[in-house]
Amino acid sequence: MVHVAIKKEAGKFLSLKVKGHADSAPHGQDLVCSAISAVLTGGFNAIESKNNFHFRLNEGDAELIAKGPVSNHDEIVIETIITSLETIAEGKKKFIKIEIQ
Repeated sequence: MVHVAIKKEAGKFLSLKVKGHADSAPHGQDLVCSAISAVLTGGFNAIESKNNFHFRLNEGDAELIAKGPVSNHDEIVIETIITSLETIAEGKKKFIKIEIQ
């Protein structure tokens, strides 16, 4: 199962951590993992203020941590990432769990 942990404070983004594998199909054929990877890769690439974040994106392990204030543009990108992950989770609850703190 993929575990997504999102932290916010006063409605502002602090961090996004993703760990695990969906295991919805054999390695290389797992569409849930592929969808999650595509959302994270595209979203991380869309972040404008890259120096304001710590990034890590590996197989089965991703992290985006704000180092300071997040611009309006980057806040929209992050909310789009979260909404996309929630959309995947709606149809695949068995394979992805999202926790917002």
